Amino acid sequence: MCAFPLPENEADRQRELDSFHILDSEPDEDFDRITRIASQMLGMPIALISLVDRDRQWFLSRVGMEATETARELAFCAHTICSSEVMVVGDARDDARFRNNPLVTGDPHIRFYAGAPLHTRDGHALGTLCVISPEPRRLEDNERRLLEELAGLVIHSLESRRDRYLCPLTGLQNRRPFFEAGQREFQRSLLSGEPLTLALFDLDDGAGLNERFATGHGDRVLQDLAVMVRSELGANDEGARVASTELAVLLCGQGIEAGMALAERIRTRIACQGVAVDGTRHPLSISAGVSSRMSQDSVFSDLYQRAEAALRQAWQTGGIGRR
Repeated sequence: MCAFPLPENEADRQRELDSFHILDSEPDEDFDRITRIASQMLGMPIALISLVDRDRQWFLSRVGMEATETARELAFCAHTICSSEVMVVGDARDDARFRNNPLVTGDPHIRFYAGAPLHTRDGHALGTLCVISPEPRRLEDNERRLLEELAGLVIHSLESRRDRYLCPLTGLQNRRPFFEAGQREFQRSLLSGEPLTLALFDLDDGAGLNERFATGHGDRVLQDLAVMVRSELGANDEGARVASTELAVLLCGQGIEAGMALAERIRTRIACQGVAVDGTRHPLSISAGVSSRMSQDSVFSDLYQRAEAALRQAWQTGGIGRR
């Protein structure tokens, strides 16, 4: 039996949480402002924006709490995300779910808890905005409404950021967040010594598809290619649209041969699928460039530039370039 309750839509909920690419990010003043308001307006020493991950709750913002995360099995918020309403625990010592919880019997000695679930447009609870006190108390109706309003601000900010973060056509990251993620993974690769491989894909004559057939076919092919790219991404990999008809895959912990194999799979699939126009299937081809981190690389852009050079090589010779 799981040590914590699971929402009925847990798999979809986790998938949507991952799509925000917000876990383990740096502190953000916009979110910190909301937790400060919650703490001050509700008279609570602790206020948190808690995102409930697979086996932990991670604090996007926190007031009055030193820890940046706790185990999910200890999280009051793991219970809140199973509800559509604010969850209130007046005195945790009198609640069978929590009276023996180490967060109740030890630091921070939780007695009162109130959490508003952070529901997305698709109905998934990513986590909560919660307030905590070491003293038992109750939550008045006006306080409940304030907590709900502030939770609404949190989810609005998260969704607005994700909308800017993702390409609306392909659902993949845009270029800027991909480069930010690439630099983080590059630094991890340097420290761990694990390989890091980048594959770039470009539709051959992608710009001419709309001219040859009709407006929209080029976009449709790019969407199909993006679906293939997403299907190849592992849990730690990154995918992006980095130019008009160019997509990228960053393979974390995998070497050049894995990148070459991935590029060949996608290249073969797009060639077999082609594009259907007025009942007729027309052939398609893509070029790919693959490169892995080398000892002389000092930043992610060094790896990216070599992958671009490999892609240019592929444009000239066909197939897959490798650098």
